Amino acid sequence: MIRLAIRGFADRKLIFEERRQLDEPGLEQFLPELAEKHATALAQHSLHMIEVEVLDESNENERFSRFGTDPSGMVIPIALDLR
Repeated sequence: MIRLAIRGFADRKLIFEERRQLDEPGLEQFLPELAEKHATALAQHSLHMIEVEVLDESNENERFSRFGTDPSGMVIPIALDLR
């Protein structure tokens, strides 16, 4: 089982937190749905950052994945060219 915490932020404030416990097949189905849902929210500017935390990962450098549209609220942001 993989335990995840998914958080959405706007203006550096936590808007939502969702926790999921998934097996490998469930994760493969859930991630594309999650990506589409949150990419739409980022594009509409209702969210500025999504954070996915793998709760059982002890290495803090691998525990968190963050992406978003407002680099002011991120640690060491990396720009992506989406063209």
